[in-house]
Amino acid sequence: MANFRWQALILIALVLITFMITKTKIISFNATKVIQSRENLIQTKLLSNTPSFERTPSQINSNVNFKKMPLRRWDVLDSEVTSEAVLIQSLENDFPFFKYNTSKTWPIASLTKLITAIVVLEDIGKNKKISISENVVATEGKAGDLKIGEVYRAEDLLKIMLLTSSNDAAAAFEEYLGGKDAAARILNNKITKLGMNETIVHDTSGLSDLNESTVNDLLILAKYIIKNKPEILNWTRLPNLIIEPLNDPKSRTIYNINSFVADSNFLGGKTGTSQETRENFLAVFSLDKSRVIVILLGSQDRTKETKKLLDWVKEAYFF
Repeated sequence: MANFRWQALILIALVLITFMITKTKIISFNATKVIQSRENLIQTKLLSNTPSFERTPSQINSNVNFKKMPLRRWDVLDSEVTSEAVLIQSLENDFPFFKYNTSKTWPIASLTKLITAIVVLEDIGKNKKISISENVVATEGKAGDLKIGEVYRAEDLLKIMLLTSSNDAAAAFEEYLGGKDAAARILNNKITKLGMNETIVHDTSGLSDLNESTVNDLLILAKYIIKNKPEILNWTRLPNLIIEPLNDPKSRTIYNINSFVADSNFLGGKTGTSQETRENFLAVFSLDKSRVIVILLGSQDRTKETKKLLDWVKEAYFF
């Protein structure tokens, strides 16, 4: 009888020990699952906050600039401007130093010729022969000094158009494209493809004050040129150029009308002027070893204002 009681006690003890071991394993297993779940949640959150090249494939082929962003000196007041709209922005990291009315629509005058230049290079071809007609020479303005009957390679005529802002050269391209209405349709189709949704043009030269855009759209245009047609801006850095028609051995020299052409920090750009528009400007400058774009619309004095704003950037920011 005593042996039976001892056996019963031993059996109960074994059952209790087995139960405790099993319970401990269950608790340990559940705790491990909780920890793993928490770790998975943390990793998921970290991944969701990490830039993914799969989500932004354009970054794969871009030179990502990890340069430290400039710091604003708030003891330096904002610069006063006369322009209707202004943008100064780094092209390396898209940092905006100064923005004012960047979505305001304004006549762009001869900045239109930058759009024309893209169309010529992409839709006409730089080796096409372009003739200068009587109607072309009758276009308002004498810049470029083109003569009736002359024939130019499209690339040479482009350089004349960009350096001297020749309306005659722009009109020659317009005539080649089928006239003002046909050329305007082609330019506006290009504008749409570029995503310049607030821009419209009615001619290739910018003589029409109905040619309008915004600083934001002109930034899109400038970035497209820099990436796809950098020769356009490179040509605008030439102080002068010897030109010669294909059908006349007599050459002559044309001169760049941009007041910044002698500035070593000037990396290219275009002016635009009319009585209604006042002075427009789109240009790229070297500033602290970075490329900076300056866009002014409706300035009272683009040269003075550009210099003032670039000096202000150097004073207002730590690089």
